[in-house]
Amino acid sequence: MTDERNPKKIDRRQAAAGLFVLPLYFLARRASGQPARPGMPGGIFGPEVPERPTFFFAQLAYGPSLAWNPYPTAARSLMETLVTRTSVPASPDRVDVRATDPKLFTLPFLYWTGSREFPPLSPAELERLRLYLESGGFMLVDDALSAPGVGFDKSFQRELSRLFPGKPLERLPADHTVFLSYYLIERVAGRTANRPYLAGINLPDRTPLIYSSNDLGGAWARDRAGKWLNQVEPGGELQRETAIRIGINVILYSLCLDYKKDLIHTPFISERRRGKKP
Repeated sequence: MTDERNPKKIDRRQAAAGLFVLPLYFLARRASGQPARPGMPGGIFGPEVPERPTFFFAQLAYGPSLAWNPYPTAARSLMETLVTRTSVPASPDRVDVRATDPKLFTLPFLYWTGSREFPPLSPAELERLRLYLESGGFMLVDDALSAPGVGFDKSFQRELSRLFPGKPLERLPADHTVFLSYYLIERVAGRTANRPYLAGINLPDRTPLIYSSNDLGGAWARDRAGKWLNQVEPGGELQRETAIRIGINVILYSLCLDYKKDLIHTPFISERRRGKKP
């Protein structure tokens, strides 16, 4: 899934196959926030799993321990909801990948999370991640501890300064495409709501890295019986639904980039934000 002109260039065409049968905003349905069928292992997807999935939720594995995997069920839970609510042909199976793995460049979406401090990445790992992001890849970084300045956030900020020297995270504005790519998102939260915004690293034509300080994965994760793993505070289930919608929007953004900035969508978005019919 690479561009013939640039063997490292991420090509989204295969991953996004089937997304545009109808404009995405016509596909949005009322959110239930409940599992489609009980039981996490073996078959929450059942007959709805795509025969030939083209989107895979990839998660970055790093360090010598399993600290990179605080919520083993979060990805599968979100993929269930993604398949139920959208036309994205997503696999239920998460792909775990290290920065030096050759298959990294076949995956347009990468999730980096954790709750603990971790050792510095190697120069080779950093260079691969930088090349991945500059070549069209997208990364969602999620602080599972939701505690600025300590734990995962402290280590990630260190690595970010090495990854993009002199380029700090910037708060994403309310009209950023990620807030429009499927649902119209007007508030930001995860398992917590410590910081009411998303931040990112911006390039001239896109935002290849988005950072959440609110533990999105903690709001997505379920236990082995299919029940929610964590309470969501302070907003309860409405806040969890917001976290799920943000996850869906981020994935759609990673596949479609700035397509909703096209002026053809502007009247629809403006009317929706005012609570009127288009």
